[in-house]
Amino acid sequence: MNKKIKIGFCVIVLLCLGGVGITVFQRAKKSDKESIYQQTIYPDSSFQDGEFMAYKFNNYDMTIVSFIGNFDLIYKPSQAESVKTVATKSNYKYIVNGSFFEESKEHAGWLSVLGKVKTPVKEDKQLSHIISFNPNTEELNFIETKLFEASTEKNNIEFQSGPLIIDSNQVTTKYINQSLNGLLLFERTLLAYTEEDRRKYFIITKENVKLDELADYLLKVSVFSGKTLHIVNLDGGSSVALYSQTHPELNFNETAILPILLGLK
Repeated sequence: MNKKIKIGFCVIVLLCLGGVGITVFQRAKKSDKESIYQQTIYPDSSFQDGEFMAYKFNNYDMTIVSFIGNFDLIYKPSQAESVKTVATKSNYKYIVNGSFFEESKEHAGWLSVLGKVKTPVKEDKQLSHIISFNPNTEELNFIETKLFEASTEKNNIEFQSGPLIIDSNQVTTKYINQSLNGLLLFERTLLAYTEEDRRKYFIITKENVKLDELADYLLKVSVFSGKTLHIVNLDGGSSVALYSQTHPELNFNETAILPILLGLK
């Protein structure tokens, strides 16, 4: 899903170290209807890759990748290689698509890398928040675009996306309703974090879903039980992509060529 801007270089921010070893856990599968309406929803299968955990849910054909630390932001408007090729060449264990981009393949909205502004803030009902993370402290925050002040420090990676769908375990109906596609059916990619354990999450649905419906569902998922959860929407639709080095059964749209990716090593 394209949005609109202009640059011509590649930014790769290396922020994360992966782990080793693979363990696979399988759970007895429940019917979709039972899974949706039960109080707590458990994954249908789980995979451990060192410090990374991947959870697979039959509902929405959803995958959640959980990790501690940071991720790499890979930004290349002139990108000519597929998601799989980028991952293979740079030895990423997981890669997902990133935030929105313009027809020019440049980032849509604010993008600042370590104090260097690449693209300006964009007034857009879809792009409700600025994702800000610090590779030194491993701190991740979602800041409302209207309240955002550009960082004076050179430690942050900041990029605009949205809408925010969950804030402190509350569905943010305001942002979802005002967004361009929040109440429409699309495949989704989201970025999340939980406060107590400082874990971060990539969330991918291979089935079309409305953001309000997905937010309600995610609040029941066992992965987030007992934690304070925050989730923001990334680019979706035809841009949704997931590549796993060790679990190809999770892969989706890995042949896509995208200018913005998020990776884990």
